[in-house]
This record gives sequence, structure tokens and C-alpha cells, in this order.
Amino acid sequence: MERCVAITPDLAVKRVLQAAEAISGDHDKSVAWLQEPIAAFGGKTALELVAEGRTDDLLGYIQSFESGYVG
Repeated sequence: MERCVAITPDLAVKRVLQAAEAISGDHDKSVAWLQEPIAAFGGKTALELVAEGRTDDLLGYIQSFESGYVG
């Protein structure tokens, strides 16, 4: 029987912050970025997207920068 672990908003924010920090290399800039509007998501912030349950979309967006895609 598989055990299902719920992703809490705090854990989701931590995952997003870690992904952003892995790309930027700067913790403080990554924390600030969480509250900046993201044009690709209609001006919503990373925190708003996490609150809406769109963490996976946001992580995919962050990972696209690692792949060289910008925008």
C-alpha cells in the first residue's frame, strides 16, 4: 500500500525557493523573486501560484530557465 504525502503550502514554497535558488545562486534574490509578478503567469507572483495549487507549473517554468528557455 502506497503512502500518500500531502504537499503543504509551506513545503511547496520551500520547493520553489530551492529551485529558484539553484538557478540564481542567491538566497535573498530568490526570496524577493517569490513576490515579483511573473509575466508568463499573467502577472501573478510565485506565492500566488503556490496558493492556487500551481506549484508544478511554476517549477516547470523555473526548470525551463535551466534548459535555456527564457520567457
